[in-house]
Amino acid sequence: MKNFRLNICLLFLMIFLLEHLTLKLFAQEETETLLPEISDTLSIQNDVKSKEDSLFYEADSVLLNVQKNQILLKSNANIKYHLSNINSENIIIDLENEKAVSSGKTVMRDSDQILIGDDVFFDFNNKTGLVIKGGSKFEKGYYYGNEIRKTADKTFDIDYGKFTTCDSRKPHFYIQANKLRIYQDDKIVAKPVFFIVNQLPVFALPFGTFTIKRGRQTGILVPTPGYDNVRGKFIENIAFYLPYKNYADFIWSMDYYEKTGWEFNFDSLYKKRYYFFGKIDFRLQKRIEGPQVARYEWYFNSRHHSDFRNRTTLDANLEFLSSTRILSGSVDIDERLNEKITSNFAFKKPLMGSYLNASARYVDDLKNQTKDIILPSISYSLPSKPVYELFLKDEKIPETSWWKGFSYSYTFNAAHIGDINYPDANLAEIIYKTRKDSTGENYLVQHNAGIKHYGKLAYSYKYKGWLNLTQSVNGNEIWFDRDKNNKKFARGNDYRFNSNLSFSLYGLRILSTPYISAVRHILTPRISFTYKPDFTENEKYYSFSSFSLNRTKKQRTISLNLTNLWQLKLAATKETKERKINDFFKITSSLNYNFETEGRGFSNINHNLNLNPKAFSYKSMGLSIRPSGTITQNTYDLKFTQWDPEKWDWGVSNWTLNLSSKLSFSGDASYTDYFPEKQNDFVSRNLFSADTLSIEEESTIQTLEDIARLNSEMKNWSVSFSHIYRTNKKSYENKDYSSELRSSLTAKITKNWTISYDNYIDLKDEELVSHYFTITRELHCWKIFFKYTKQGDYWSYQFKLFNIQLPDDLKFSTTDSKYK
Repeated sequence: MKNFRLNICLLFLMIFLLEHLTLKLFAQEETETLLPEISDTLSIQNDVKSKEDSLFYEADSVLLNVQKNQILLKSNANIKYHLSNINSENIIIDLENEKAVSSGKTVMRDSDQILIGDDVFFDFNNKTGLVIKGGSKFEKGYYYGNEIRKTADKTFDIDYGKFTTCDSRKPHFYIQANKLRIYQDDKIVAKPVFFIVNQLPVFALPFGTFTIKRGRQTGILVPTPGYDNVRGKFIENIAFYLPYKNYADFIWSMDYYEKTGWEFNFDSLYKKRYYFFGKIDFRLQKRIEGPQVARYEWYFNSRHHSDFRNRTTLDANLEFLSSTRILSGSVDIDERLNEKITSNFAFKKPLMGSYLNASARYVDDLKNQTKDIILPSISYSLPSKPVYELFLKDEKIPETSWWKGFSYSYTFNAAHIGDINYPDANLAEIIYKTRKDSTGENYLVQHNAGIKHYGKLAYSYKYKGWLNLTQSVNGNEIWFDRDKNNKKFARGNDYRFNSNLSFSLYGLRILSTPYISAVRHILTPRISFTYKPDFTENEKYYSFSSFSLNRTKKQRTISLNLTNLWQLKLAATKETKERKINDFFKITSSLNYNFETEGRGFSNINHNLNLNPKAFSYKSMGLSIRPSGTITQNTYDLKFTQWDPEKWDWGVSNWTLNLSSKLSFSGDASYTDYFPEKQNDFVSRNLFSADTLSIEEESTIQTLEDIARLNSEMKNWSVSFSHIYRTNKKSYENKDYSSELRSSLTAKITKNWTISYDNYIDLKDEELVSHYFTITRELHCWKIFFKYTKQGDYWSYQFKLFNIQLPDDLKFSTTDSKYK
């Protein structure tokens, strides 16, 4: 069993302590500080403490029997050495025979480790020892034995040994072996082995052996057998585990299904701190679909990250598959619903105050059977910098210099991009080769490559501290692999001039309402002028991704933009502090006029609206609403004079609405433990009673005060409803819209029972798209988990009974799934 170990290292601590104690006592025998010789029948009742170097021993009485050459530490005996100590009712040290015996309850401590026994015997000559009714806690479990014997170096025998993770004084379960042999830091051999639940044997094995070596160990993992109607008899996780030093883990596993075939898996995790980390997941599957009909499917996924010197990084995410059928049986609903498989690669290196980026990307749209590839893409962007930095240093710039406002920026991008709309495209067509349809006019597979340069020179100035003035000129030059006339290595460019003027007006209103203490309104008008020459000749160039040139006629455009922003300051209450909402409501309106357009030069009026009232909570309720939308008005048909309030027209040619909202309820419920479990001595720390003659009395509840003193736990519950609504003018007129509702419930209905339920409903089609529920039952040191998932024609369930401390080692699980 993985990480299953028996800790008796503290027995070696006792050896170490007693060996040192023997040496110290022999040394003391020759000094003048020893007590005078006394008879066997006399005792000294005064507390005596002796110190020699870092060794301390104390007791209510210290007796020295010179005739038998023995020292007796009587009543509350305690020996300390550095961080270790031994407590017992009595300790006898036989100096002549070099033996030590403790009687009564004995506790040996080493830092946080504790070993408890009723009696301890040790022989210093042959370094063997004996612990009666011993027990210890190690890592996640507790170990007990009627008799623990040290028979050889690093070898121990235990009679009627027990292991459990239950912290109860009377464990609810344990694994018992009549005879145990422990080879320290190596393995445990046991026979016979019984699994006991509530004092009843559940199953037994004639013998068992398992490793207790620390760390990751090479070996075969425990497989999981099962049966269901679809797959028949099966056995899952027939696996071999191989660790490689401290850098990687490898797992080869196989699942075999009687009726449906088999699946081979290879999984690996690897990491070297400060250098790299990643994972690999590969699956090969044979699926039997009928007599003499079988299909092979495969899936590959890998993630990698590397850190180099000087903030240079490399990231890769590779994902490929033969078909979606290999994901259809996944218990992960997100993986099963995934419609796009994406692989990407990114390399980033600092260069001249910015970063040089090299990347690649491949997207396989499984639903539409299309593919997109970018292989490769190289980019470098030099952010906006003052021009004077090319000639002067900051300390040499006068504060009043008007030319400080000049800045420049530059961006370089080179890429090859493929658009594949042919489901049966081969590898060459995916990577570089083009294909046209039967008419020879339209591309089924199209590849383009280009190199783009973008530069900008700008001047910014703030007049009188409030009026922002900006002038700029920017241009693009792109080198294409070909143009639409199939001319190789074509070259095109465009450029524009822009002038900008803006300022902000602020208004503040102080309110005396109990919820809102102030409202601030920021009004920002912006006027800009743009000049673009005639670039209609650029029609001959392809347009793909960011490789696009202006291909319009000559433009002289003035743009008017108005932004209204309202900010709120919420008043402090007894439960909350004063809060600010800096983006409560925002409306941005824009209008353009092109002087080169004959006739109607005005564009449509566009409005963007965003309302962000933040989340509202009151006691157990929470509410959040986030509406946003756009409105487009026909400037030449606003219909102000003939506006009909019932139609709400005003020349609106289009509008969109997005509304997301969430309503939640949550709270805490108190659960009282009326019959608390009595914990073992390791947890309760009740290692010694105040009086050895006291009798433990069973507590009874007689009054309300007794109930109030019981242990109570606060457990939370929550219910939430999330709704997303989308539509636009055309869809609304056709009674078309998108409306999705997600509901979630989590509640601890009793101290040990927890339920949760989630669903996803398409309100428009009145369809329950998917839902699942889980039931969890706490069994003190064990837990039962059940999950049922339903999505369309697919359903699945999971059942697990597992140990809380060792969920991977002590568990029973079964799953099933089916398509109707």
